[in-house]
Amino acid sequence: MNYLEELFYTKEHVWLKYIDGNRYHLGITYFAQDLLGDIVFIDIKSNEKIFTNQPMGIIESVKTASDIIAPVDGEISNINQDLIQNPELINDKPHETWICEIIINDIFNKNSFLNKEEYLEQINN
Repeated sequence: MNYLEELFYTKEHVWLKYIDGNRYHLGITYFAQDLLGDIVFIDIKSNEKIFTNQPMGIIESVKTASDIIAPVDGEISNINQDLIQNPELINDKPHETWICEIIINDIFNKNSFLNKEEYLEQINN
């Protein structure tokens, strides 16, 4: 599993990757994908407002369904249509397969997130 240095991780197993300005890609971690198993469906809506620590969509696997928890306040500005059409793409490369693009409302506070080492420490304990 290749955990990437440039990602910002959450305790809820979501990652953010900076694009530009206040835009970020959002995805799930290897750990989340491994827990869920084979992903078969993702339900997330574009142009929706999102709020920190609140559900912003659903990801389903052959085992279970789980909420995608918003890591920040903002708005979903774009959905990865390739992933919506083929949700299994996330199974092989979850850290490289983004689910949606979000626009953050406020100044990005990287201290609210875990870096690679902190995230690995959390999931290994």
